[in-house]
Amino acid sequence: MNPVIEQATQQVLDGDLLDRPQIESLVAESRDNLDDLLYAANRIRRRFFGDRVHLCSIVPGRLGGCDQDCAFCAQSSRYTTPVDRTARILSDDQILAAAAEAKQNGVTHFGIVYSGKRVSDAEMSRLEKLIPRIRDEIGIGVCAGLGILSAEQLRRLRAAGLQRYNHNLETSRRYFPRIVSAHNYDDRVSTIRSAIEAGLGICAGGIFGIGEQESDWIDMALELRALGADTVPMNFLHPIPGTPLADQPTLAPRQILRIIALYRFILPRTHLKAAGGRLANLRDLQSWVFYAGCTSIMSGNYLTTAGRSVAEDRQMIRDLGLEAG
Repeated sequence: MNPVIEQATQQVLDGDLLDRPQIESLVAESRDNLDDLLYAANRIRRRFFGDRVHLCSIVPGRLGGCDQDCAFCAQSSRYTTPVDRTARILSDDQILAAAAEAKQNGVTHFGIVYSGKRVSDAEMSRLEKLIPRIRDEIGIGVCAGLGILSAEQLRRLRAAGLQRYNHNLETSRRYFPRIVSAHNYDDRVSTIRSAIEAGLGICAGGIFGIGEQESDWIDMALELRALGADTVPMNFLHPIPGTPLADQPTLAPRQILRIIALYRFILPRTHLKAAGGRLANLRDLQSWVFYAGCTSIMSGNYLTTAGRSVAEDRQMIRDLGLEAG
């Protein structure tokens, strides 16, 4: 095994975190030693998580009509994309039905995701009533991603029974202005900190393949580590016609696996979730995300693109000798 990867592996298995110079060395050595990196990342995953993995599903509580300008997103009303520019809001019954289907399929975490920068007071009041219904009537854990919220709003959601808040950083602080200008990085960081103070778990990650550099991968990972995110969703650009990144080349499957494995080294005790772009970009290598260090996958359809069925993903997990739970 490559000596730099071997030394980093032993340090992480011993319970110590890698510092930035060590991470930079690992990133450099991994370019030509991917097989060693993947083998080591799998050892780290098994040490801290065993062979149990999670399945998550999401429903778009509000789809489209977003006034923000995230360069990768089909839901922005600033771009002409396949998604309607007029926001569509799902009814309580539609969201409850989606939660019931997720529960029936064996999904353990169900997320409600809203387009837009924030939710209205009326929507907050509605969600405060809906969240306990999902929890009590369906019997599934409820997560939500509702944009930039105040500390008071997050406390209200926690009191209603919300378990985890999803709020991605998307990329590094340095690169963020290249993909979003309608709000700033500190808005996102502040929301995450307020969610933690409210007692919520944190699902925060980003999107890769948007023109960023390797140093941006490190910056975001270290920011997430400092914030204390317990789950990191890893999305990989699926270019959408009409968005500014429509012509951006996609990442090769082995490059995606390399990024996941590097994050497993940097965040050894954090759940890593393969999310958007898994089907489109990894193709026949989807099952390798667990070998690279993932402990969770987003299953079913995503917000604006189709995913794989939960049944297919559960079969994949069984075939790998892993346990979904």
